[in-house]
Amino acid sequence: MSLGGASDLVGRVVNDRYRVLALLADQETVAEYAAIDLETGAPVSINLLSESISKDSEFARRLVSDIELSSRVEHRHIEQVFELGEIEGQFYVVTEYVVGTRLDLLLEAGVSMTAPQVIKLGYELCDGLLALHSEGIIHADVSPRNVIVSNEGVPKLSNGFLINALLEAERGRLDSVGMGVEQRPPHFLAPEILNGSSSQAADIYSLAVTLHEALGRSLETTAWEDNSSEVTRIQQVKVASEFGAAVEVLNRAIAIEPDFRCGAIEMKEGLARAAKHFVAPQAIRIPESLLQNDLIGVHSQVDPVRLEPDMQPLRWRPVWKLGASMFLFLMLFVAAAAWAVSSVQPQGISSHLVEEYVGRTIGEVRGKADSMNWILDEDQIRSDDLPPGIVMAQRPSSGRRLSEGSILVVEVSSGPRLRITPVVVGLSSDDAMRRMEAKGFSVDSIQPVYDESVAKDEVMKVLIEGEEVLGGRLREPGTKATLIVSGGPVPRTVPQLVGMSQESAAAALQATQLEIAVPPIREFSEVIEEGIVIGQSVSPGRLVERGSSVLLTISLGSDRQEVPELGGLSVVEAQRKLSELGFLASTVFGEGSEVQSTDPPAGTLIPRGSTVVLRLLTN
Repeated sequence: MSLGGASDLVGRVVNDRYRVLALLADQETVAEYAAIDLETGAPVSINLLSESISKDSEFARRLVSDIELSSRVEHRHIEQVFELGEIEGQFYVVTEYVVGTRLDLLLEAGVSMTAPQVIKLGYELCDGLLALHSEGIIHADVSPRNVIVSNEGVPKLSNGFLINALLEAERGRLDSVGMGVEQRPPHFLAPEILNGSSSQAADIYSLAVTLHEALGRSLETTAWEDNSSEVTRIQQVKVASEFGAAVEVLNRAIAIEPDFRCGAIEMKEGLARAAKHFVAPQAIRIPESLLQNDLIGVHSQVDPVRLEPDMQPLRWRPVWKLGASMFLFLMLFVAAAAWAVSSVQPQGISSHLVEEYVGRTIGEVRGKADSMNWILDEDQIRSDDLPPGIVMAQRPSSGRRLSEGSILVVEVSSGPRLRITPVVVGLSSDDAMRRMEAKGFSVDSIQPVYDESVAKDEVMKVLIEGEEVLGGRLREPGTKATLIVSGGPVPRTVPQLVGMSQESAAAALQATQLEIAVPPIREFSEVIEEGIVIGQSVSPGRLVERGSSVLLTISLGSDRQEVPELGGLSVVEAQRKLSELGFLASTVFGEGSEVQSTDPPAGTLIPRGSTVVLRLLTN
């Protein structure tokens, strides 16, 4: 780990809240620590991720999102995730502290489980998966290595917050350098995962294979897909007959096609029905070599879960009580011895009574420590409940005597707890503001920027003190942020279209990502030939949004009509025919009843509305 050694966090206070007590496990990518939450007194685990992983942007984005979802899940059989933080450039995830053993280690140690025990285990884990799936979370790595069986016998599905973020990073930068963690056991993966897809159905498949593994039966597999370049062996697990009435639902859970698999609810109900056919199982015996010591001094509180009215899981044999009693006796003995030693003062060294300093200002306590010749050790602890500079806790407690030159330890409020910057990129400006304010931040300003690909009003960047930031970083509450939002595409300038052909005008509009409104207006023109634009609805040079429509007026050309042949017709017939052709009422010259000729002569092209003179035949 980049902090100079995985054990470097031991003894430190992380985020002014978590006092690190011990290193539990150290891997290349993550180190796990046991710690105490100084605000609640509860035991927690801190999973510190390596610096190289923490700096991967794709990993960071997915991790922040998954932690936010996972923290909503509070379930007896799911590892509780509390928060995400950062220390010296490395992410850490705070989870509940579980005193227990991984299922794969139990199986490797030769622990034999009966079918009723496995069915009970499957029911509980399936209930946990259902809680994850209801929040839209896909675990993606259900296998015995991610099942923790507590010393009390309660199984918990762990690490649901991590694998998807690692896979996201693996598809990017880490594809070349590797994740630095153990790859997922392939025979627990659903067939479709080999094609790069994952789903809730894949979790159900993995859980069914995990139960088969827990029963201690070798998997029977068959190859069913061959490629020209390589042979892909996708397992078809045959469910062991020992599962009895659960065989049917487990067969559905391991169907090759995801659409044919049962869901978490159906699998849970099927296992519960199958349990009715078995005698209530005995508690799983955890070998002494695998019993985990309680490094923090607390034990998880568990309640029995009913599967069906006639089947309740048995509690584990409470062997931990003797150890806890001995541990408590030892601690009392040590404390008494320490008090006895401290009460005996060497000659020449004075001692003074320790008062109650909790609630006082640190300035007042400093003055008191100076007057008593004590060494004051101040631990800065963030708190949302107390103003800065107020003492929150002290060691030793009031009523004790402390020699001059001894250390008085106080925990002092250093201000409100830091807040994790939320991920708001991709949200609308209103949604982003609400989310920022809900997390304790404020939006100082919203700055629109034209963008051709991002929808209008969608947040593109978040700036704090002029620098672009990602979600997931811890900052002071009340920090002001600037939202850079999309103003939509750059406005387009409407081109000059009058005088162009309709085809050229359409091309000009398309070049500027504008459109012709359909249908266009068509009008006759005595001066503009047919097919030429004689008008446009939006003036040239005006700015409009991309994709706007412009209505064009297209010339139909000259509206001229040929004067008809009217000779031999009566005046009334001739006038009616001229009117039908769009000419004005004619003027009649001469006397008679029949038309002899017209002016202009028949066959002449003249505009509609022109006057045609009728000349009559004189009898």
